Amino acid sequence: MIMEIISIMVGIILLVTYGYGEISPRWFLFLMDMPSLIIILIFTVPVLFRGGVWKDFKRAWRLLRKDYNCHLSEIRRSLDVVEMLQKQVLYAGVISLLLTLILILGMLSDLASLGPNLSVAILTMLYAMIIEMLLLPLQLEAKRRIIDYMEVGTDAEGTEISATEEGQV
Repeated sequence: MIMEIISIMVGIILLVTYGYGEISPRWFLFLMDMPSLIIILIFTVPVLFRGGVWKDFKRAWRLLRKDYNCHLSEIRRSLDVVEMLQKQVLYAGVISLLLTLILILGMLSDLASLGPNLSVAILTMLYAMIIEMLLLPLQLEAKRRIIDYMEVGTDAEGTEISATEEGQV
């Protein structure tokens, strides 16, 4: 799963460089907007520090290690936190985009600032989608662990039932 996260980041870098035809710090500067990233973090990070949710989120990252084991209830809580955070990031991006668009429409008389302001609005949504893509492998791994846990439980129960039936025959 770590490879999926790395491939997402490499894919984004290749997409940007392919789109502009060159690797240049100048193009990366167009994609950097710290206030947009901070807005998304302001909407999402405080939710993680509420009532032990941070521990469950850290556990979701630990699930990426193959040797990490925990109970089904802990995996389920981690999955719930990741899914909640995915929604939170998406909503934060949409809210920020809409608020920025409202501000842009309020300043529409200044056409020179239209392009830079629109790019900031779009960058906020881009950051939200990149964060969402980085959370997808966490969600997938948690779901895979739940399925694996349930299959082991089903196999053990099936073996016990068949052994009992053989003893009765």
